[in-house]
Amino acid sequence: MSHIPLVSTNLATVALESVFYGIFLVLATTSIFFHISRFASARQSPRRDCGTLLGPVFVGSILVSLTVTGHWIITVIRLFDAFVNYSGGNAPLAYYSFVWLSTDIALNSFLVATLIVCDSMLCYRLWVVWNHNYVVIILPICAIIGLCVAGPVAIYQQTLVRGSIFAATLTHWVNACYAFTFATNIYSSCGIAYRVWLARQRIHSFGGPNLTDVLVTMVESAALYASYSIFFLGTYEAKSNLQFFTIGTLCPVAGIAFMLINVRVGLGWAQRGTPHHSSSGLSSARSGITHGSSNTGASFAMRPLTVDVTTVVHQDGNDLEQSRMKTDYDASGL
Repeated sequence: MSHIPLVSTNLATVALESVFYGIFLVLATTSIFFHISRFASARQSPRRDCGTLLGPVFVGSILVSLTVTGHWIITVIRLFDAFVNYSGGNAPLAYYSFVWLSTDIALNSFLVATLIVCDSMLCYRLWVVWNHNYVVIILPICAIIGLCVAGPVAIYQQTLVRGSIFAATLTHWVNACYAFTFATNIYSSCGIAYRVWLARQRIHSFGGPNLTDVLVTMVESAALYASYSIFFLGTYEAKSNLQFFTIGTLCPVAGIAFMLINVRVGLGWAQRGTPHHSSSGLSSARSGITHGSSNTGASFAMRPLTVDVTTVVHQDGNDLEQSRMKTDYDASGL
C-alpha cells in the first residue's frame, strides 16, 4: 500500500476534477450550441438534415454531459460528507476508506456509464467513417459488451467489499473494465485515423483538401484518453492511493476527449467554405461522372472534419477506375 495520504489524495481529486469539469463544461456547451445552431439553420434550408438535432452523437453528448456532471456533483457531496456530516467531520480518513458507501458506488456508476457512452459513440464514428461496414466494428462492439458486463459486476462487487479497494474479488473486474475501454479506444481511433489517411492519400495528387487536421484531432483525443487509462492502471496495479485520484478524474478526462472531437466538427460547420471548382483538367475529366443527380465536377472547400471526395484514375483519356470515399463527418453526426 502506498504511503500517499488518502485524505490528501481525495482533496487533490476534488480540486483537479473541478478544473477538468470546467474545461469539459465549456467544450460540452460549445458542442451542444453548434448542434442546435445547425438544426436552426436546417429549418430554413431544406437541404440541411433536420435530423441532426436528435442524431446519435447529439444524444450521446447530452448523456455524457449528464454523467460527467453527476460524477462531479457526487465528488463535491463526498467532500462535505467527509469533513462535515460523517462523525461530525472528525473522521474523513475512515469515510474515504469505506469504498462500499452509497456515494462511492454512485461515483463509480457515473464513471462506468460515461465510459460506455463514450466508447459507443467512438464505435459509431468508426462505423460511419468506414461507410457503415459492420465487419469493422465487430471487435469494438464485443469490447463494449464486455464493458457493459464487467462494469456493473465490478460495482456490485464493490458493494460487497468490506476492506481495501484492492481486494482480489474486485481487482480482476476493474482490470477487465479498463482493458475493454482501452481496446475500444485504441482500435476505433486507429481505424478512423487510417481511413482518413487513406482519403488524404487519394486526394493529395488532385490538390484536394488537407486532412491533416482530422488526423491530428483523432490522434490527440485517443492519446489523451489512452495515456490517462494507462496512468490509472499503473497506479491501481501498484496498489497506490494515487489511484483514487486517477479514477476520480478519469470521468471528466473521458468526457473532454469525446467533446474535443464534437467541437472540432462544430467548428467545421461554422467555417464551411463555398463550392469551388478544381483545376480545369481534373474538372473536365470528372465532368461525365455523376452520382444520382449530383455532378462531381465540383469539389467543396475543406471543412476541418469533412471529406467528400471522388477520385478517378485516368490513362490516355480513358477512365480505368472510379472510387468514391465519402467520410462526411458532419452530415453523419460525427
